Amino acid sequence: MSTLAPSQTIKRDDLRDELYFSIGGFWPHEEMLGFLNDLSRAAGPFIKAKKPFVSIGNFTDFVPQNRETAEAIRDSLLLAAKNGLKRFAVVNAAPLVTLQYRRITKDMDVEFFETESAARAWLHAD
Repeated sequence: MSTLAPSQTIKRDDLRDELYFSIGGFWPHEEMLGFLNDLSRAAGPFIKAKKPFVSIGNFTDFVPQNRETAEAIRDSLLLAAKNGLKRFAVVNAAPLVTLQYRRITKDMDVEFFETESAARAWLHAD
């Protein structure tokens, strides 16, 4: 990784009922809240239709976050789970990010993968 500057992309796939995002860098709490609001807006059509959905996050350039930011992420994931998020796949997370996400996603249906294809196979297996 060449920078700690926050970066992100968000895409919704209505055919697969899937929310995809990539995220990188170190995020100040307020900026993370903005990103989480953007994710929530992107998931809005699924939530409004009461349609279950899955999410895949590419964490290739993401670094461990401070406690306040990690708690905001956890709160957002818990809210998403109450509003239809069935499964969440984390792709290419560094070992310390994986440890942090295992802690904040305890009791959620979350798995960790090295490739997006493996993540999608798990997300859509049923």
